[in-house]
Amino acid sequence: MTYSRIGGVIVPGFYLKNSKMLAGVFVALALVSGLAPAQSIDDALSVDPSHNVDYPASVVELSIESGGHRMPAHLYVAAGAGPHPTIVFLHGLPGNERNLDLAQALRRFGFNTLYFHYRGAWGAEGEYRFSQLPRDVLAVLEYLRNEKHADRLRVDPEALSILGHSLGGYAALASGARDEDLRCVIALSPANLGLWQLDVKRGGGETSSRLKAYADELFMLEGFTGERLEEELAFVDAAVWDTTGFGAGLKGKALLMIVGEQDDVTPVATMFTPVVEAYEALGGIDITAMVISGDHSFSWSRIQLTREILGWSDAHCRGAP
Repeated sequence: MTYSRIGGVIVPGFYLKNSKMLAGVFVALALVSGLAPAQSIDDALSVDPSHNVDYPASVVELSIESGGHRMPAHLYVAAGAGPHPTIVFLHGLPGNERNLDLAQALRRFGFNTLYFHYRGAWGAEGEYRFSQLPRDVLAVLEYLRNEKHADRLRVDPEALSILGHSLGGYAALASGARDEDLRCVIALSPANLGLWQLDVKRGGGETSSRLKAYADELFMLEGFTGERLEEELAFVDAAVWDTTGFGAGLKGKALLMIVGEQDDVTPVATMFTPVVEAYEALGGIDITAMVISGDHSFSWSRIQLTREILGWSDAHCRGAP
């Protein structure tokens, strides 16, 4: 079963069953406003766009600084003169699933998409820490808003969005709550580190033991161990970790949250529904929340996931007419 929450109203099954109809409405509105996508949703899912000789689609390798350390990144530049709405992708722990199929589909749909590694991750300079992830995201957004970079990369600095998965979903909610000018936030299977912290403070239950053992295996994260993970979760203020408390900073933004019904890493009942309900109770957030068939990585529902993200992003993230 798929659920949509639009303005606090739960609509079981409607969003999925009518996604093609809604997509047609979104495209029609885009045509009127002059913000039409490069392709339809169906074509963006399966058809290569025509080559634009003057302003071709391309990949640009970047180095972005955060806290005095360089982070590697690459930007999938959409075809056309632009400037293009741009979505920054935030990976999870450690970042094996990069969701670049989503990034490529969004590019075919007229969005620039940027992927990067946080400090200390996968060769990025510095050491890796949970608490610095939002600052790294904000550094990337600041880079894209710089007029020199925006012009060169065909980026619309007024239409920036973020898409995070798992721990990247936490980072999306946390950084989205800190950036007043951000247009859209997409959180897929978002982790709530507040629950991890509670487990650590209770003396280390099954969750924290599993996390610590996993952290000790993550050689691609510089300076990050199970002991460091436990220390950070235990001593950093709970307000930094608990995603249910981020709603005030998300007011005025469009927020899409999606989780897999069979997700046993960030389960619907504990890490998803309480966060959605907290934001809805607060009000002021244009929130759409969906539960679709899928595990933590949406392994058997990638096309459905992509279709939902394309339709929602078309309606919310392209920028002002």
